[in-house]
Amino acid sequence: MRSIRFPILFLCSLAAGTAHAQARENRNMSSQSVHAQATLGYTILYVQDVAASLAFYEQAFGLARRFLHEEDGKAYGELETGAARLAFASLKLVEGHLQGGVTIAAPDKPPLGFEIALVSADVQALYDRALKAGAASVSAPEIKPWGQTVAYVRDTNGFLVELCTPLP
Repeated sequence: MRSIRFPILFLCSLAAGTAHAQARENRNMSSQSVHAQATLGYTILYVQDVAASLAFYEQAFGLARRFLHEEDGKAYGELETGAARLAFASLKLVEGHLQGGVTIAAPDKPPLGFEIALVSADVQALYDRALKAGAASVSAPEIKPWGQTVAYVRDTNGFLVELCTPLP
């Protein structure tokens, strides 16, 4: 009977060791996939005047300035917007990063192919505030069929900004 127990205990230990190794491997793979996931940290808009853009967004939308750094005509600044930040970089700064620079927004041209969406419980008040600060109206607040109130403005650089209530 002893000869039967020893092999069984040995096999159980071997199986437990294999199970522990497999669990370790699963944890490693799981932590690798967690590290490989991306989150949106910030959106950067390239503009002529970073300080003026920050000031507009502070006045128009009540966003808080995180910081502004200017050196040798190169500027970068960020605003707090919740989980992700809204940032602005000068054209001189981006030219040092991207050969050929970028296409920039302009109030007298059609908006670029994206928008910034700012969520508010009171879209009408935010829309009115933005217009008072110098934003151009694209469409007044309207309740959409899915229950969300949405308005559009263009900022002083020509970027399209959606103002909306949270999705129901």
